[in-house]
Amino acid sequence: MDRRHFNLMLGATLAMSTQASAAGVFLNYTQQELDDAYDQAKWAPNSKEVIARYATDSAAVRQKYPPKTEKFGPTEAETLDIFAPQGAKDLPVMVFIHGGAWRALTKDDASAPAPTFIENGCIYVALNFAVIPAVRLPDMAQQCRAAMVWVHKNIARFGGDPNRIFVSGHSSGGHLCGVIATTDWTKFGGPADLLKGAVPMSGMYDLYPVMLSQRSSYVKLSSEEVVALSPMRHLEQITFPVLVVHGDKETPEFQRHSREFTTVLAGMGKLAGSIVLSGRNHFEVPEELNKADTEVSKAVLKLMKG
Repeated sequence: MDRRHFNLMLGATLAMSTQASAAGVFLNYTQQELDDAYDQAKWAPNSKEVIARYATDSAAVRQKYPPKTEKFGPTEAETLDIFAPQGAKDLPVMVFIHGGAWRALTKDDASAPAPTFIENGCIYVALNFAVIPAVRLPDMAQQCRAAMVWVHKNIARFGGDPNRIFVSGHSSGGHLCGVIATTDWTKFGGPADLLKGAVPMSGMYDLYPVMLSQRSSYVKLSSEEVVALSPMRHLEQITFPVLVVHGDKETPEFQRHSREFTTVLAGMGKLAGSIVLSGRNHFEVPEELNKADTEVSKAVLKLMKG
């Protein structure tokens, strides 16, 4: 699909969303339905149990494979954990951005996938950053961008290949993964081809409907910031393959985001694959990276290693 036809398709999609919203708050949702569609806990009765597993599983991994923690920025929150196999040299690098509705969790909840990567000839980086209310969402995005530039400039010291950097993230981290994937790195001190691939998981890729939901009670953005932080509005920056992942037990809105992102990436010829996890709710999705033999892990490792 050429750029003209792609832009027409995207414009038509956005226009249909706007027109349909006349019948409701967004599409055909009432306000309560839209709020529920952005509240994953209502669709996942085991959410607290699964989130608790993030921490315990990650703690066990850090005990077995102690990471090297580095600062990439001036504040206490701007740190990252680097998990690398012994004798690492010129290995592909995966940077993971944790979720938590932009206001919870840390890198310490995102260590569990590390063995999948370091036991298969890759480096895994768990990224930390400040969250709401300490900072605003634009600040979070900027910290994540700074971290990616730091990784590119420094990862060779830890055995990583700066020319093979990939990014992934889940939930609000999936959104930030999309932001990272649609960044013009020449504006932030990095090379234009800083990234070689992306794996957004259960993310939100257009913030317009998100800001119509109850999430706007704590995420405060101007209309210009909504556009700036909506990956679907900056797809021209994607020059690499993208693997999109979500579960079939997620909210209808989160499933719609992933389907539409998949559709436009396929139209651009940039879709590495789309995985819809059967029987998995939103919170269970990132746990697929905790073992190397899952469909998600196999696809991610193939993306990274060719």
